[in-house]
Amino acid sequence: MRDDLKIILMSLCLLILMICIHIDLTEPLDNFIYEWLHGTINSNCVVVYLEIISNIFKPLHCLLMILMILIFVFFYNQFKFWWYGFWCFSVLFIGTFFKYIIQRPRPDISIDGYSFPSMHVLSVCLLVSLILLLKNNKWFTLICTLLVISIIISRIYLRAHFFTDTIGSLLIIGTMLQALKLGNATSTQNNR
Repeated sequence: MRDDLKIILMSLCLLILMICIHIDLTEPLDNFIYEWLHGTINSNCVVVYLEIISNIFKPLHCLLMILMILIFVFFYNQFKFWWYGFWCFSVLFIGTFFKYIIQRPRPDISIDGYSFPSMHVLSVCLLVSLILLLKNNKWFTLICTLLVISIIISRIYLRAHFFTDTIGSLLIIGTMLQALKLGNATSTQNNR
């Protein structure tokens, strides 16, 4: 499938998801996933792991890691620094924009802020995407995938987000990755 069609498809899925959230169609799915996770995860060690990983990879921490990576990229390749830096900024801007437009309350109202999309998931996905864009190999991909899955599970299990919040974050990063891929292809064609 062409990259521009993937962007349209993922954007359409994101729009449909936001409409479903707005008219409360996602509650049964969100509740089912939450109950399933709580019925499945019985180990205190796993719960501690989920709490630790959620604290280590807070959005601010991920942002700082992204900035450190971009600083190293600046000295290696200034074009990639500006290209990936603008892309990272755009992803975080879009996520924050949707968070304040949708203003979905969190599952646990004692947690501050809005729920949709999950900035934990979005910032971790952004961090691992940047790492994989710069150095992609089988082991990095496996570790990054496990990290993203762990963050998704932790945010739902700890009642900081609904399942659909995490899906929204994945749709945003997926759309933006396709946009980056399309931009890279266009840039390569123009340089020929």
